[in-house]
Amino acid sequence: MSQPIKSGRRTFLKSAAALSAIAAQAQLVAAGEKEPVRIAVVGTGARGCDLIRALTTIDGAEIVGLCDDYPPHLEQGVKFAGNNPRKFANYEELLDRVQPQAVIVATPLYLHSKMCLAALDAGCAVFCEKTMCHSVEEARQVAARVAEKKAVFQVGLQRRANAIYRQGLAMVQAGMLGQITTIKAQWHRHNSWRRPVPVPRGHEDYARLERRLNWRLYWDYSQGLMAELASHQLDIANWYLQTTPRRVLGAAGIDYWRDGREVYDNVFCIYEYEVAPQVAPTGINAAVTGDGKPYTARVTYSSIQSNQYEGASELIFGTRGTLFLTQKKGLFYREAGVDDPLWATDGRVAKDAALLTAGKTLKMTNDPWAHRGSPFEIDAEGDDTRDELVEFLNCVRTCDAQTICDATTGLRNAQTVLAANAAFKSGEAVLIDG
Repeated sequence: MSQPIKSGRRTFLKSAAALSAIAAQAQLVAAGEKEPVRIAVVGTGARGCDLIRALTTIDGAEIVGLCDDYPPHLEQGVKFAGNNPRKFANYEELLDRVQPQAVIVATPLYLHSKMCLAALDAGCAVFCEKTMCHSVEEARQVAARVAEKKAVFQVGLQRRANAIYRQGLAMVQAGMLGQITTIKAQWHRHNSWRRPVPVPRGHEDYARLERRLNWRLYWDYSQGLMAELASHQLDIANWYLQTTPRRVLGAAGIDYWRDGREVYDNVFCIYEYEVAPQVAPTGINAAVTGDGKPYTARVTYSSIQSNQYEGASELIFGTRGTLFLTQKKGLFYREAGVDDPLWATDGRVAKDAALLTAGKTLKMTNDPWAHRGSPFEIDAEGDDTRDELVEFLNCVRTCDAQTICDATTGLRNAQTVLAANAAFKSGEAVLIDG
């Protein structure tokens, strides 16, 4: 895509997945006569407060404790919670004194592992913000503890609760796109990612607060753009392809925001997946890989911080159609001329485009948007942050360990994104453990 998509005729696919989200909420409301789920939130920065605000709109959710070691963030969390929850600077003290049923971990990435393990050992269900852990080894430890405890555990990859992405998956599984050969994902922003420090340079607390508030910019605390942004979008690739990549190569650097940060301000990578051929239902949507054997699909990913054109989106390319996906809108384009290469006879020919074959010149369009046609639009109302929390609380109530994004999925997501960072640093392709 190089220019905004035009809607053409408006054909709405009201998502069947949206109905499941509504049903999930109805179940939680119906259970409202029971005791509310007692929840503690550890980490009340920007994302933690997003989750707190969402929780206050969900029947049957009671925020009983908040924890943050930075007082301004803690007070902000209390303000949003609105019910005067107990406040703590130490998460272990919170677990001991409040004994919540469920814990939400929304702290900097390097703290996820030890906080999740402590909450699991305290007998709590856990909702952990993405990425699950700072290292693959930590993610393995958490996944093993979840399995040992048979605990309810969910990773905050909220597109799995989004009705648009669920509808897109249903379309892929029905064979509407044919064979998925390529996925293009990106998150482009014009933003330094740096947050203001409340004391001037030279102040004795400046260095400590700068790293505390800008933890995303340093490797000891963060895994950069791949963990903070790409994790969401590569989870879609893993989800839709129903597997994880076997290797990744790429390049990255600090080329614009040269302000002392350690993590990259731009990343570009290519993942290779070995995909099992999908056999769709018979009929017009039937799709079988040519020889019935696994094939290679490639996923490209880019994230930049110096230009926001095209923003955040995923393009799923199939032999029968293309899905353009965002959190607020989905568009499905049928692949024009699957059996006809669109030799233009209807005025759509670009004057300077031609294909030579068998001694004959055949005109073919070079207009990059001519093949789109009018899209089917996928619209859905909702807030996927809130929806993922509704799903989590339903699992807590029913003691259902099959959350929409469990620890195994979180581990695979961590393996996927962290392998790219290894590839950037080594300058070589990196194989990914299954």
